[in-house]
Amino acid sequence: MGLFRGNSSIAPPGNSALILVFRRPREQHGKRRLAGALNEQALVELCRLMLNCALEDLRAWRGRVVLAPEGGEDRDWALSLQATRPDARKPARVLAQGDGNLGRRLERLDRALNGMQLKRRIYIGSDAPVLGARHYRRAIAGLATHDVVLAAARDGGVTMMATRRVWPPLAGLPWGSPGLARALGAACRRAGQTVLRVPGGFDVDRRADLVHLDRALRGDARPARRELHRWLESNRPA
Repeated sequence: MGLFRGNSSIAPPGNSALILVFRRPREQHGKRRLAGALNEQALVELCRLMLNCALEDLRAWRGRVVLAPEGGEDRDWALSLQATRPDARKPARVLAQGDGNLGRRLERLDRALNGMQLKRRIYIGSDAPVLGARHYRRAIAGLATHDVVLAAARDGGVTMMATRRVWPPLAGLPWGSPGLARALGAACRRAGQTVLRVPGGFDVDRRADLVHLDRALRGDARPARRELHRWLESNRPA
């Protein structure tokens, strides 16, 4: 069975890119709101397994793939990741996020990718393993009629951001807060961009999310999701 439950790939229009914005899993780095539920070693392993799920989606993508690790020191490590299909015409491009808050980093990254003639850009993180074919297809279809597609997370954030324009200023938005999806949509509309908001499942930030994730991944046929589900079954938070 293919990565997307019978569909081995997602074929976007030309000049489309799927961009993974992520941190390298390491101790004392990232997902600190889960530190009370898991010990540090388990937290790093969870982040590694979730990153594998995102890489699984990149390998199912038949367009351009971009890896955006947090820092330039992780460039060589990112290059070693298996992020494209064996038959991909071009290797994954690696662009470090650089300095600033997440909004500033996304602005800079998006300008660079737009300058490379990647006119449809879909951004994901490494903490939403519930993303699947329907989410990517909705984003692709939405960009045919709207400038921006936002996959809204259950907590008010976003699990996917897609655009065919350049992002408006993002540095001042409430990143990591429940009001992000609303604020991001409003910023795009103020810039004269049309926005489509679609359901985006949830990302993993808190202890309760691990319970929801365990339930959501039951029966998922994708190999990285199966591995993550087995780990969740064996490492229930205290």
